Amino acid sequence: MYLTDGDFGQVRTSAMLPVPDAQGLFSFESIGWHRCNDRYCITRPGGCDSHLLMVTMKGRGVLRLEGVEYSLPAGSIALVPRNRPNSYFTPAGGLWEFYWIHISGDASTAFLDTLARKGVYVTEFEPEYDYAQQFELLMQLCSEREQGFEWQISRQLSELLHRVAIQFCGQPSATSLSNRAIRLIRQHYKDSVTLDEIAQALFVSTAHFIRAFKKETGLTPHQYLNRYRLVVATQLLEYSDRRVEEIAAEVGFSSSSHFISSFRRQYGCTPLHYREQLAGKKQ
Repeated sequence: MYLTDGDFGQVRTSAMLPVPDAQGLFSFESIGWHRCNDRYCITRPGGCDSHLLMVTMKGRGVLRLEGVEYSLPAGSIALVPRNRPNSYFTPAGGLWEFYWIHISGDASTAFLDTLARKGVYVTEFEPEYDYAQQFELLMQLCSEREQGFEWQISRQLSELLHRVAIQFCGQPSATSLSNRAIRLIRQHYKDSVTLDEIAQALFVSTAHFIRAFKKETGLTPHQYLNRYRLVVATQLLEYSDRRVEEIAAEVGFSSSSHFISSFRRQYGCTPLHYREQLAGKKQ
């Protein structure tokens, strides 16, 4: 359906025909490049018998994999494991430019089977590594099919897959989404960070992020952010002489009145009274 240009956008593809005596080499079924508008949508209720890698160069795509929705912004790599129900598409009004490759062969498949068991399906790619050039080279080798091309493809594909694997292995497992979110919250609690921004950094939809975080921690992300800001505020009240207004701004509250009301709800007293109580205990 999407093998030639159409009202959905532009496409270039190459197919790697079966090569005799290629068992054990890294190989693929097909490879290509797409620039798609929001008419583009692939749905595979039963999954696909090959692993799929997608590298987003511009715009954004969306991947739905086993009930979880992942955002695929520019600079991201997505791994869609074989035999997993999935769909992917360009969001409404958007544009998505990406390279893709369906992996085949015993060596490549076994390699990605191992990677898929980690449970991480989206990561960022290395900005210093030219992924576009590597995909273009694989497509060129596949099209020209010069003598020994299958060995050149195996070498290039092996390098690409190892690069990808190292990037994925640098990410925490999918089961620790809340831990990844907590790390981001602690890094950016001073900023006016939004749930949408955190979810995008985790490559998941905001709705899924909120549900998963609440399930894993018992708190909504906003509740956790608020409580963490207040914990930092108690330390500043105890170990610094900063005014309440300064502390409110330091820990990320939009106003001192919001800070004071939040502090009172959490600790049963105002920040100033909290400081006075601490001072009394030290005497």
